[in-house]
Amino acid sequence: MELYVLILSMWGKTAMGEWLYIGNQYVYNTPMQKEQCEKLIDKKGWSMHITNEYYGIKFDCMPESSQISEEEHRKQKDG
Repeated sequence: MELYVLILSMWGKTAMGEWLYIGNQYVYNTPMQKEQCEKLIDKKGWSMHITNEYYGIKFDCMPESSQISEEEHRKQKDG
């Protein structure tokens, strides 16, 4: 069974309205089942206080064995 880790990544919005991964991420290094990870990143479980529309935080669940590239981050943010 594949286990997942929760990742928080930082994004910046350009003047053209495009979201770009700015190179910072946090990984919760406790492997868990995919369903548990997806429940943790569900927006219904979080309070958000967004005061700067040009920066954002993205929540993802990634297999603990994978490394995410900037291109994969971009695809996920756009998707």
